[in-house]
Amino acid sequence: MRVWKKRMAKSNSPPWYKQAFGDDYLWIYSHRSEDAAESEVLSAIEHLPFQQGQQVLDVACGAGRHMLAFSRNGALVTGVDLSETLLANAREGLRVAGMQAMLVRADMRCLPFSERFDGVTMWFTSFGYFRTMADDLKALKSIASVLKKDGWWWIDIPNPAHLARNLVPVTEREIDGPNGLARVTERRRIANGRVIKKIEIEDSLGKRSFVERVRLYSPEKFGALAKRAGLTAHGILGDYDGSPLTPDMPRQIWYGVKL
Repeated sequence: MRVWKKRMAKSNSPPWYKQAFGDDYLWIYSHRSEDAAESEVLSAIEHLPFQQGQQVLDVACGAGRHMLAFSRNGALVTGVDLSETLLANAREGLRVAGMQAMLVRADMRCLPFSERFDGVTMWFTSFGYFRTMADDLKALKSIASVLKKDGWWWIDIPNPAHLARNLVPVTEREIDGPNGLARVTERRRIANGRVIKKIEIEDSLGKRSFVERVRLYSPEKFGALAKRAGLTAHGILGDYDGSPLTPDMPRQIWYGVKL
């Protein structure tokens, strides 16, 4: 009975992605800049049938860096995220930049649109969050459902071959955070087909931590999943410089169109 209760308590705990993307996430990852996002979007535009005036949806838009970059390049942008904290930050960033966009809180498995967008993007390891591969497939099918006929898609995930060879188990750094100087320790491991990162923070508020768990997909498995969802792949990049995918490249950047 005690074992059963323990398992039930664990299964009833909120998914990690409903807990990780709060205020701490924003300043821990503040090194990701708008300039970098601009460069990444320009790289995407080189490979996509993008045109000014197109409706572009950014899934898991976070703080909105790539939305801003697409907007500056002539897109009409919409962002979706599950985190109210990140959406609020994105709204402020858009306001400061003098740009307009629709921001919607939604789960990527059930996007609240229908065949509306010319293109959909998903940046920096925003795929593979869910407990089952069936839920990951639901997310891809949802993306396909919001694309117009022949609409394009761009999804960026890690390359597990590179990650297995280059994973750094522990890093420590000091950051000047909102609560003074903070020591941030990141512990990484690969287990059960996932990369798991525990982020530990110690600052004037005390000690706290959160965990990120992302399922890893080989090119063969992701390609098969995208095809099942109705997404045709036209190419795979290994990094934003346009390099082709090889085991030595850090990313899998997929792009293509809706079937």
